[in-house]
Amino acid sequence: MENVKNLFISLHNDEDGATATEYIILLVLIACFVIMIVKAFGGTVAKKFQEANTDVQTNVDFSSRPTG
Repeated sequence: MENVKNLFISLHNDEDGATATEYIILLVLIACFVIMIVKAFGGTVAKKFQEANTDVQTNVDFSSRPTG
């Protein structure tokens, strides 16, 4: 019976699970923050990349590449 009591005491004092749980909560909060940022600015960033791609395709001459 003393062994079971000591087992429960050691499990109660073990903080590895609590630390892992804290890291998981922190990771979930960071993921939520990143998702909110992507939703908020994703369309704007995609539009800017499309504008830059269009400008490169219309203004850069790819036919005059140097031969190596």
